Amino acid sequence: MNFISAPRSANLDAFFLSFCVVAMAEIFDKTWFVALVLALRHDKRPVFWGSFLSLSLHVVIAAAFGWYMSRMVSMKVLHFGVAVLYAAFAVIYAYDWATSEGCDIIATGKEEVDESLQEDAHVNEEAAMTPGVAYGTLKSSRLRPRRSPKFSDVFLVAFAAVFIAEWGDRTQIAMIGVHASQPLLPVMLGSTAAFGLLSLSAVVMSTFLADQSLSETRVKAIVALSFAVFTAIAVYEGITSSTPQPQGPPQIPSKPTQR
Repeated sequence: MNFISAPRSANLDAFFLSFCVVAMAEIFDKTWFVALVLALRHDKRPVFWGSFLSLSLHVVIAAAFGWYMSRMVSMKVLHFGVAVLYAAFAVIYAYDWATSEGCDIIATGKEEVDESLQEDAHVNEEAAMTPGVAYGTLKSSRLRPRRSPKFSDVFLVAFAAVFIAEWGDRTQIAMIGVHASQPLLPVMLGSTAAFGLLSLSAVVMSTFLADQSLSETRVKAIVALSFAVFTAIAVYEGITSSTPQPQGPPQIPSKPTQR
């Protein structure tokens, strides 16, 4: 794997492919809804930067794993392996589409994230109510006046929540496959651009999607079809990629015999 491939068109193709893969895998995913719900509750600026920088760190992690895999496996095998990975994602999203009941994906995602955030808040509240050093005292935040959270507080909450939600997600696995089979730097730029656009869309859409609905069936069908297209592209690249022929030991020229 090269950091930047020689042909300019190959770099653009890798950038566009990684952008589309990340965008299709991440849109209306749990990570996207985490940023959306946090933007509904807090200032949008720290939510955006915390979400974007957290996802950018995931790009670096995926690039490291992809680079290591590219050093261990030939490029042709990587292309076909990525094709199998994309095909598996297409089957998973197609199954989600077939079994979905046509419910509102926005309401469902918000409820799931709200429950997760409420559980974390309940744990923190119980920790705050633990007895203090002096007998009969309580370390309770209820006794203190409420104040709006600072930029750094919201930033750290968004960074941690998005990082945990993205760890081991389908998008992370797909990114590792793209980084392993495509030029490294264009894929990193494409993935980062997709994450930036998705973080921005979650923050902006928090203003407009509060009372909107969207069919889960339609979204899953589009994503499944997109990964089917990505599978065909990876298979084509695996077929057309040239496998370097092993070179034999260097030949030592024989010295001319003197008569």
